[in-house]
Amino acid sequence: MSTHDYVIANQTGANTRSDLNNAFSAIVSNNSSASEPATMYAYQWWADTANDLLKQRNAANSAWISILTLSTGAVTSGGDPTMGGDLTGTASNAQIAANAVGLAEMAGGTDGNLITYDASGDPAYVTTGTSGQVLTSGGTGVAPTFQAAAGGGKVLQVVQGYTSTTAGTTGTTYVDSNLTATITPTLATSKVLVVVHQSACYTNVIGDAIHLNLMKDTTQLVEWCKYYGQTSTQINTTNSLSYLDSPSTTSATTYKTQLKKSIGGGTGGAQANSTYSTITLMEIGV
Repeated sequence: MSTHDYVIANQTGANTRSDLNNAFSAIVSNNSSASEPATMYAYQWWADTANDLLKQRNAANSAWISILTLSTGAVTSGGDPTMGGDLTGTASNAQIAANAVGLAEMAGGTDGNLITYDASGDPAYVTTGTSGQVLTSGGTGVAPTFQAAAGGGKVLQVVQGYTSTTAGTTGTTYVDSNLTATITPTLATSKVLVVVHQSACYTNVIGDAIHLNLMKDTTQLVEWCKYYGQTSTQINTTNSLSYLDSPSTTSATTYKTQLKKSIGGGTGGAQANSTYSTITLMEIGV
């Protein structure tokens, strides 16, 4: 173990040779000594045997920087290097500054995947589910998964339409009653409960009947009311219907009512005297 001032004095040949050997010995041993070298230089190495540390002099030659432990080679907390570029191998005490990793530094993945941790605590990803599925916990030690939403008749959404515009007809062919609503189911397996309150259906022909019809887009679902006039003008305050439909789609679907007369001539219709009719659509998960 030795240190040296790295100054070769003007002296005899034998002494010069000894001085050079001492300098080389100090170099190869990183100036190993229990006390710091008497003469110090910027960036100089010192194997501090008293504290089991390899140190380096700072650029200002004003202090020592601890780099690693001599006996183990472990990097000290004050000696973590700032690293750049692509790194390989194993670092015993490599550190990344807090909030230093952004989206740009992360590896590419699959759109829709979520990051989780596996049973060993290593990063993993949750496999992307399908449209309409929900993320479900598997408990401690089990990665979450995407699964179909729980059924059991849950109401997923409600849409309502209403009108007070009088709809009239003199014919025996179905015409729109002005009552309509559109729903876009979230799941193709859902059912739609249609609840209709059609107000003030009337006809002014004795023996005539008002027929009400429920439509889904252009498909007839059910003819659900026949109101017969008994005097010159008859008004039935409300005709109601509940109908459970299976649209089997996730596209926008329109439900509406229509009306017609049994007998030609005279007039008939709904929403007489500007009364309100309503149609309510409820998506039911199954």
